[in-house]
Amino acid sequence: MNRHTRLALAVGLSVPVLLAPPLYAATSPDPATRTAAYIQLRRDVLINADLWTEQPEILAANFGFEGIIGVPGLLSADDLSLAVAAGAGVNLDWAALEPTPPLRNLTSAASPLGAAVAGFGATPQLADAMPIEVSWPLLPSSVSPENIAITLNTGDVVTPVAAALNPNYDHNERHVIVVFGEFGNRLPPGSEGAVYPQTVTFVAGSSPLMAVGPDGPVSIVGLSAPSSNPYVAGPALIGALLSRFSPAGDFPPPALMGAFPNDAYSLYGEAAQYRLRLFTSGGFSPDGVSGFLPTDFETFFRLHGHDSDGQPVILDKQGHVYDLGVGQVTIVGLAEAGAPTTGTPDRAYYVEDHDNYFDIVLEGDEAAVRLLQAVEIPTAAVAGYSDIYNPGGPGRTPAASTSYTRPALPQHFPITHRLAPHSPHTVSYAAQTLASYDLDDDLPVVFRLRAEGRADVLTSSSIVANALVTHQGYTLAQVPYANEMARPGVSDVRRYVSDSGDHFYTLDAAEQARLEADPHWRSEGRAFGAFARDWPGLAPVYRFHDPRTQRHLFTTDPGEGTRLGADYEGVAWYAAPFIAPSSAPVAGRSGSGGSIGCLSLLGLGVLFWRRCP
Repeated sequence: MNRHTRLALAVGLSVPVLLAPPLYAATSPDPATRTAAYIQLRRDVLINADLWTEQPEILAANFGFEGIIGVPGLLSADDLSLAVAAGAGVNLDWAALEPTPPLRNLTSAASPLGAAVAGFGATPQLADAMPIEVSWPLLPSSVSPENIAITLNTGDVVTPVAAALNPNYDHNERHVIVVFGEFGNRLPPGSEGAVYPQTVTFVAGSSPLMAVGPDGPVSIVGLSAPSSNPYVAGPALIGALLSRFSPAGDFPPPALMGAFPNDAYSLYGEAAQYRLRLFTSGGFSPDGVSGFLPTDFETFFRLHGHDSDGQPVILDKQGHVYDLGVGQVTIVGLAEAGAPTTGTPDRAYYVEDHDNYFDIVLEGDEAAVRLLQAVEIPTAAVAGYSDIYNPGGPGRTPAASTSYTRPALPQHFPITHRLAPHSPHTVSYAAQTLASYDLDDDLPVVFRLRAEGRADVLTSSSIVANALVTHQGYTLAQVPYANEMARPGVSDVRRYVSDSGDHFYTLDAAEQARLEADPHWRSEGRAFGAFARDWPGLAPVYRFHDPRTQRHLFTTDPGEGTRLGADYEGVAWYAAPFIAPSSAPVAGRSGSGGSIGCLSLLGLGVLFWRRCP
């Protein structure tokens, strides 16, 4: 009896029903494409995302794990027997704790509903998973299963049933497409009946898959990479970038805020000076189920460098000050795991984002930081260290008869230095038309709207922007920069309107207090989020006052104010500026925006929806 049959009997389904692919009539859109996460993940917004290489390439496309995505009936800790039957790792000992830990900490298996709510646009059943890592961030709306061809060892070429940027959903990430489908089995290569992917290729679909570089979106159709087998060797490092830390864009869409905020500044404040960002070929887990803690550096990693005399140095202690002769460096901890906690985090309850990125956070002198050369994964073969698994690993209570993905091999990966303060090798991009956005009151972009004889309006609300264009004669001038979600380090830019019709925006608390007390100004609350200080990947937004019209102007182009003859009043705030769109063809968008009704899944209380005006 195979795993499909066992699980079918466990949940009371007939085998034909259980194995039927999740196909939907072309005239009836899949409700999974109406979830908040699906819609928000497809917004064409990237903020301070790394460019790992000079040209786009697939860094890895490895078979992830088999048969554990879309386990019918898996809704709570009471259903873990279904995860075991599907071959997923489980932590049954934690399931007995009071209160019960989150289901994601008890098993790496997911229900069909869970895949839909996570934004995959489908409800797969007993599907395999594969993350595909690209060196440039993807244009979100262009991500589609039809653009991915997976060639198996049998010669068959298969297309995934689902593809999404989840769980790499922060706006400064988005280099990974996770796909679900039928890609193989757990038999080792070379054995009779073994099925596994050999090659992954980006192919032409109804519109091209796009990545975003310094000049905007470019087609990456034709890129290809081999696929390794996780039941032979576990996840690996595929990148290690050392740069000055910036919090810009380090936040998710609102529908995916479970582990937010987890950026280095939110965890460590001013100690977050440098970021060694690790890019992995699969999620990293201490057991194949649970997540990493911010305190886990000493358990899984160590750094290699040399001192000013050229002598090798190993940095393996979190919080220890290392003197390298030209300055000091300290490993502060890990970031990009979960949100700050009080006291020592408990792994059974700690909520991690389970994506492909980890930050080793450093503070110290730049001269010393420049002497770091490599990051090592020692594995459990070295005393004091533990193995790393991907999400197909065994968990704390594995089943003796089940094959799980293997732990990572020992690794020694070179560090790429990008410490120049004004050359962060990142990109920020946003679609420049209102029609490109769903209707929402708080998008991750700022719209700048203009009307003859009136003050400009800055807003993060596409609802407000569309109303101004439709009913009040405004036009969209540009989508100039990002709106940062509220978190440590981000300031609220508040909007005020004068009796004469001037619009004034400020994050300065003293100015806000003065305007609140002035009867000639009316507060309209928070307009968007920005930074009061400069960080890599940001640009100043300048404030001008035009004495002829008595109106204020806010612009990233200082020449704009000069050409108007306006008086310069300084830097108003800092924000991630979006590059101007290139002439390259941009993939078409489907199902993004418009007004349709909202519905719920009865009995489960989970909302499927599109934004309604």
